[in-house]
Amino acid sequence: MNIRCRCCGEYFCPCEDTLDLIAEGYISSSSVNTCDDCWDMIQLSEFDLSESFSDSNPGL
Repeated sequence: MNIRCRCCGEYFCPCEDTLDLIAEGYISSSSVNTCDDCWDMIQLSEFDLSESFSDSNPGL
């Protein structure tokens, strides 16, 4: 089963565990719509973004 990534548009095949969950009806193929490479980039960018915010007062 190939699924199209919503970020890059490339087709990818989910891992066996994910395919089993789709086959058993626990998740739908539309919820697994990001390839591993794009998922890593999304997670990395969210981590970088969260570190750029600070509660400290820059004037002190």
